[in-house]
Amino acid sequence: MPLTGRSGSFAVADSLNHYLLAFESCEIVADVKSFEGRESLSQPYRFIIRFTSSVQDIPPEKVMMQPAVFMMRACSTACSLFRPAKDRWHTLRKIYGVITRLSHISTSVDESTYEVTLEHPLALMSSTHRYAIYQRTSVPELVNSVLKSHGFRDYEIDMSLLQWRYPRREMIVQWGESDLSFIRRLLSEVGIWFRFCKHETAEEITVIVFADQQAGYLSGAKIQSLPGAGLTGDTLTIWQMRCHSAVVPASVRTRNYDYRQSRLIPPEHEADMSGEAPYTTGSDYHYADIQHSTGDRWSSIQGGDAETAWHYARIRHERHLSGRTCLEAITDDPALQPGMVAEIDGEQPEAFMSGFLIVESVCRASRATGYQTALSGIPCSERAAFRPERLPRPVISGTIPARVSGSVMNDSLARPDSQGRYRVKFSFDLASWEKGRESMPVRLARIYAGDKYGVHFPLLDNTEVAIAFESGDPERPYIAHVLHDALNPDVVNDSNSTRNVIRTKGKNKIRLEDAAGNEHIKLSTEFGKTQLNLGHMVDTGRKARGKGAELRTDHHATVRAAKGIYLTTAAQTGARGTLLEMTDAIAHLEQALSIAYSLQSSAAGAGADGADTAPQQALQQAVSGLAQPGILSWGEAGIAQATPESLHLAAGKDAVITAGSNGSVSVFKRLSVAAGQGISAFVRRLGIKLIAASGDITLQAQRGQLAALADRNMQIASVNGELQISAKKGLYLHCGGGGIRLHPNGGVEIFSPAHIEQKAPTLVYQKGEPAKIVDPLFKDNPLARGVRLYRNGDRKHPLVSQPFRVTRPDGSTVEGITDAAGHSPLLDLAETEQLVVTLIREAKR
Repeated sequence: MPLTGRSGSFAVADSLNHYLLAFESCEIVADVKSFEGRESLSQPYRFIIRFTSSVQDIPPEKVMMQPAVFMMRACSTACSLFRPAKDRWHTLRKIYGVITRLSHISTSVDESTYEVTLEHPLALMSSTHRYAIYQRTSVPELVNSVLKSHGFRDYEIDMSLLQWRYPRREMIVQWGESDLSFIRRLLSEVGIWFRFCKHETAEEITVIVFADQQAGYLSGAKIQSLPGAGLTGDTLTIWQMRCHSAVVPASVRTRNYDYRQSRLIPPEHEADMSGEAPYTTGSDYHYADIQHSTGDRWSSIQGGDAETAWHYARIRHERHLSGRTCLEAITDDPALQPGMVAEIDGEQPEAFMSGFLIVESVCRASRATGYQTALSGIPCSERAAFRPERLPRPVISGTIPARVSGSVMNDSLARPDSQGRYRVKFSFDLASWEKGRESMPVRLARIYAGDKYGVHFPLLDNTEVAIAFESGDPERPYIAHVLHDALNPDVVNDSNSTRNVIRTKGKNKIRLEDAAGNEHIKLSTEFGKTQLNLGHMVDTGRKARGKGAELRTDHHATVRAAKGIYLTTAAQTGARGTLLEMTDAIAHLEQALSIAYSLQSSAAGAGADGADTAPQQALQQAVSGLAQPGILSWGEAGIAQATPESLHLAAGKDAVITAGSNGSVSVFKRLSVAAGQGISAFVRRLGIKLIAASGDITLQAQRGQLAALADRNMQIASVNGELQISAKKGLYLHCGGGGIRLHPNGGVEIFSPAHIEQKAPTLVYQKGEPAKIVDPLFKDNPLARGVRLYRNGDRKHPLVSQPFRVTRPDGSTVEGITDAAGHSPLLDLAETEQLVVTLIREAKR
């Protein structure tokens, strides 16, 4: 609040009173009766003035919060009866301020007695209390801003004497403090103090001067000590000089934890000037000053980076050293004020010889007593500057509500920063900030955390959170809890209180139902309606839809197990038993192997090729306990596979089917069976029936013999057609030693060891005629597979002119090159042969 304009009307200027009080807003004549003033560094001054006035009842609105000036004066030695033209008075000091208190003490017939409190306008800031946050600002910048918000002008604020460089803090919180207490607390934290002085060109303007080093002291104030005889004249003096000494800590160590730094060594430093300061001992350790770096003591002897570990250790140490020696004195000089270094002439204690830095003064005077000021301070030292008393920060107990703030209103995505922190909008903060910039980045407390592992459910915009503070420090917030509210209802309420639910914004969900008899677990994601349901399953209307386990999705599904899969319906009562308990399945495989052994023995005895049981035995050993990667299925009531399209079963080596009872293959259209080497069919009892209800039956041995043998009767008949039997090199019919022999030249020979009977009414002899029979032809097709090489399996891009090497099963190798179709005769596989083909890339042409 600038104090400009009229300096007040001293209506009693011609009185004999040495002290005058003038109100700028009214013409009230005030005759000062007594006063008491208190001035201190880093505090607004206060003068309590009692006066009399002929005005019987001064209206408070006339003087309250109005500028006023209090003047101290002395008689001029140059004025006398012989020189009346000279000024009678000379001004010792003027104090400008505002009236903050008015008391009507008494009233008589002639006058009324009043008492007012005159303070610097800074004191009015005590009436403003705030809950607010300030971001990305330094302490001096914030103090300057708060002062200007109360009407102070630039010319009333002087920060030119600050020598340290003060960093911008992420966030500063004002928690219910008055604006005056707030700025005093901030300044005390960083060691800045302030004093008052008049403006260089306008004495009615009082300037607030801020300083952080000895350069801020006012020097040149000289005063004479009162002689030991106690006699004095017109000279202003100082007397009753006293010194009080105390033991203080010899050093100060500070340390802070800063989660932003990856190093394990926290920022800490120690300030120790005990070598230059006697009667000091011990160490004062302070933890959790907000500092983000260690600092350098050598680069900051005359200022440097403030708010480092070294800076905090230094100013705390200076505060201790300043309290090591306390000085007191009494003076009658009104010009001596806090912030001045008084240089005393004459006798004085040794502690005063380096200079008396005045920290506080209390002055009194009245109509009956002369002016006296009680001074207190410290010796002026180049080693330790004055530091104001450290004022405690407010403590925020418990938590306070806030809302997560994303960069976009109602953002569907979480917006944590690179360290997983969030910005929040505090409910108490009245300021308007850019969206997503309402606070410093705030960490989220979690139940588990580590190096890129932990539990983190990202918080979305407008989510209510409970903010806690480390040790209650307003500048160390973190998100302690996340809360539901009317805007964001709870996922569990009285309608589903038996459920335990984890659900994300994208409807990814884990639900655990605890209702007796309906227990279930549901793990689901909205994408593809992919779900894993365990236990008692219900639909969205909570109607039962099944029991057991279900894995479903509208997209693809894969079950992958590198060491094997066991699918079974075998019960394990009470979930007892081992994971790979497969006794029934293995017993059944052993029974099947026993059947195979039995049939193999019977087939061998009948001259048939029996089934090779070695692969079956090897497979059983592989799946037993899943000793090797495999899939074992066991269904006590059966296993069925069905598809409206095709079913393909493929084995790289052997395929074995064993049935303890019957086996059947039913194909509605055609059944094709092809074997690369041979087919052996053996029936031990009921025989083989091969019937074609329509169509032909063709039996061919294109590269060998066809043999048909029966222990009893054999019938070959054609019901409605011919029966032809032909042979290129001869045909023989034998029975009992007789027979018919048809030679390749067409001759027919009939022979019998007994007799030949012919029964026919007619026997015709004609000339010779050969039978017109067309011999069947067999195509000479080799049983081989043609192989072509393609790029990445793409049949549109064959590997042309690609050198390759073929390794055969016997270890022999042969090299070749593909043609324009990616083929080479060397790549043809004879019958069921297997080859290894290797591309020769380094020899590519």
